[in-house]
Amino acid sequence: MSIVPILTVPNKVLTEKCTKIKDFGPETKQIVQDLLDTIIHAKNPEGAGLAAPQIGVTKRIIIARRFLPSPDGSNRTITHEHVLINPRIISSSDETQEGWEGCLSIPNTYGKVRRPKKIKLMAQDENGDDIRMNASGFFARVIQHEIDHLDGILFTTKTIGKTLNEHEYDQLEDYEDETVTDF
Repeated sequence: MSIVPILTVPNKVLTEKCTKIKDFGPETKQIVQDLLDTIIHAKNPEGAGLAAPQIGVTKRIIIARRFLPSPDGSNRTITHEHVLINPRIISSSDETQEGWEGCLSIPNTYGKVRRPKKIKLMAQDENGDDIRMNASGFFARVIQHEIDHLDGILFTTKTIGKTLNEHEYDQLEDYEDETVTDF
């Protein structure tokens, strides 16, 4: 198990375009394991996703978590960590939605971002096998946020209006039903 420190801005690795994975051998499997170990142990805030550049690796690998409400409605339960290598969105809906985003690499910063509500993507798993996937809502937002990381794009370049710090966001959250998880 390797929990790796998460890089934060202004680290230049976070704005570099990542290279495609061609070899699915031990090195790739170790990067995947490091990403999984790191996101599983990320607390306060908990991460909804993590991209390889966030741990200093400029390779096209992301982890995207799918959440479902807990039966008692008190919090979210993680249902699955999706490993997506060389992910690319092949189509997206014309319908968009605005939603609050945060990022483990940009602590104490939250902003609204408009993204397509539904996407279709292709990727590979850790063995190099092809994956085709549809995603909608929050899960689609997580995937899009993480793919942006692979292209050196931070969510703060896409925010609508001003960004908020944690205190400002917490106050706003008192007036809105929507919550945010850092990506």
